[in-house]
Amino acid sequence: MRLRNGEHGYGVVTRALHWLTVVLLAAQLVVGYTMDTDGRADRVECDPAGEDRSGGDTSDAEDDRLDRLEDRCEARQERIEDQAEGRPSPLHVALGLVLLGLALVRLGWRRSTPLPPWDPRLGPAGRRTLHASEVGLLGALFAMPLSGLLLAFGAHDLLAVHVGSHLVFFVALAAHLAVVLRYGLLGRMLR
Repeated sequence: MRLRNGEHGYGVVTRALHWLTVVLLAAQLVVGYTMDTDGRADRVECDPAGEDRSGGDTSDAEDDRLDRLEDRCEARQERIEDQAEGRPSPLHVALGLVLLGLALVRLGWRRSTPLPPWDPRLGPAGRRTLHASEVGLLGALFAMPLSGLLLAFGAHDLLAVHVGSHLVFFVALAAHLAVVLRYGLLGRMLR
């Protein structure tokens, strides 16, 4: 097994980086699309048990205790609601940072090793589509985590950039998969 790309095809490092990216992106998209971003937290009822008897049926000490319990619960609920406002999942942020680092490694690796020759089954249109889709995928691999991290730190005006980078990613992925599957090229990245 050769580490670098060459006439033989893709090297071990290129394939490992490719499949690690696929797995991490899949995990990131699952986490991102399932996280709660509506800013709502589950509402907890803060009236302590026995409060309905307060007033004439309980002592002043018991009334004070029930009031303190309710105040603590309401303060905790307020903190939870404040934190839910636009706070991203720590896992989503961590995956974004890892993906951004992986994008940098991939770019460096791509610059340091030649690509293998084009598969002979690919014509000019297939080559152009694969090249364009790879540029789009690599660009999205930078744009999605960068815009997401900036959003996490309060740059809410970048939401359109983050959403747009997702659209670029999905279009490029569809084009990439269409060519790979149409020409049976998956084996090149597996062996």
